[in-house]
Amino acid sequence: MKRTTAIGLVIILIFSMTGACLADFQYVENTKITGGAMAGTVKMLGVFSKDARKASHPRNTTISVKGGKMRREEDDGQTEIWDLDGRKIIRLDAQKKTYYTMTFDEMRAQIEDARKRAAEQQSKHKGKGQDSQLKMTPKIKITQGPGTKKLLGHTATEVKLRIDMEMESTDPKTKGQSGAMWTSSDQWHAPVAGYDEIKRFYVRLAKELEWLPGAALAGNMQIAPAMVEMQKSSAKLNGMPLLTNTSVGLSGNGGPGANSQAGESSNPLTKGIGGLFGKKKKKDDAQQSADDGSTSGSLMDMTVEVTSTSTTKLDAGLFGIPSGYKQVDQPKEKGRK
Repeated sequence: MKRTTAIGLVIILIFSMTGACLADFQYVENTKITGGAMAGTVKMLGVFSKDARKASHPRNTTISVKGGKMRREEDDGQTEIWDLDGRKIIRLDAQKKTYYTMTFDEMRAQIEDARKRAAEQQSKHKGKGQDSQLKMTPKIKITQGPGTKKLLGHTATEVKLRIDMEMESTDPKTKGQSGAMWTSSDQWHAPVAGYDEIKRFYVRLAKELEWLPGAALAGNMQIAPAMVEMQKSSAKLNGMPLLTNTSVGLSGNGGPGANSQAGESSNPLTKGIGGLFGKKKKKDDAQQSADDGSTSGSLMDMTVEVTSTSTTKLDAGLFGIPSGYKQVDQPKEKGRK
């Protein structure tokens, strides 16, 4: 659910409202990790962990939409079916021949539970006097790039997206020190027949689950204004993203009075990102990033490429539970009793 929620939120924010469309639509996208500081770690863990090994390999996902239903099928047989009219999500496991169902109300309850747990955690920090030690300022920028690229027979135009979650310490011990969690995305958009059906589906999904920007991010009012600005800028985008190169990373500086012990202070930010403050940037960081093919300073670089699209009529049975599958209980979220 966490992965789906995160991906769904981003997609909802970058899609503009469109009119209804009647065509069925299906496309296949390939996702692969291409670099970043964590890429080597993931590969190393793959020797010991099946899940880590799976994460390090390229994967194909087939997305199909027919009216109020969407099917997302991974090449390992894991499948999700979102039913807007039935207000439920079905998850299928082709290897085990099992499935379980989650209603939209149950998903809302999970989101609300996560929000409450976040509030309780924030309350604990407040009780320790950490409530005002971090100022967070989100900045989002979407610009039209100068390039064009031929993809699947279409002429795609470049769109650049940058999200910086800027953080500044107000702790007297580390005051003036700052850092940022950033996401940089270079996308190539083209008008593709049938893609409006995907956008229409996500708009309906956003309404059904009440995924408003502020509420979706645990009610964080610091983030909400930036999400609104992102929606305004995204409304100007046209076409389907056929190729997306995304990098995620951290940046920071010691600021006035920085010292080697800053990473060990009670500053919630320095704890959360592993002592980012008080550490000087190495001179060879840029060269190291160039050597492993990553964006300078990135933790993870990823490429998502659409490899095929189709408007062929889809069989309604594709969005149901296959014969012979056994129903099981849905797994419990970590942290839930």
